[in-house]
Amino acid sequence: MTSTNKQTLKKFSFPPEEELKKLLKRVEQPNYRRVNIGLHPDATPAEKAKYKLCKTIARYVRENNLTEKELGKKLGIDQTKTEYILFCHIDKIALDELVNYTEELAMPLEMKINSKHAWEKASPKAH
Repeated sequence: MTSTNKQTLKKFSFPPEEELKKLLKRVEQPNYRRVNIGLHPDATPAEKAKYKLCKTIARYVRENNLTEKELGKKLGIDQTKTEYILFCHIDKIALDELVNYTEELAMPLEMKINSKHAWEKASPKAH
């Protein structure tokens, strides 16, 4: 480890325990929107599509240096809906809404749905 890395490690410290407790209390509230929601392993194809669209819009925001407020203004939506998109609250957003938002942002969109049943029918089986 170089001396620069050692110095960086020494400067880094966790916030005080009281601050961590306050943060945990805030994010554990049932209606707290500013927490990223992961995709469940047993997600449906529609949920996977919504999740990918949310992630794509979030990447667009980062790459174009937009604020949440600017995104909301471009899409004509309020702060709550903007947070649902950016933090992947896919249970609060319809698939067609997300598709329309990508259109509004002039983002290229290509969707492909792979059905496991279609794959099973298409693949040859050795006997």
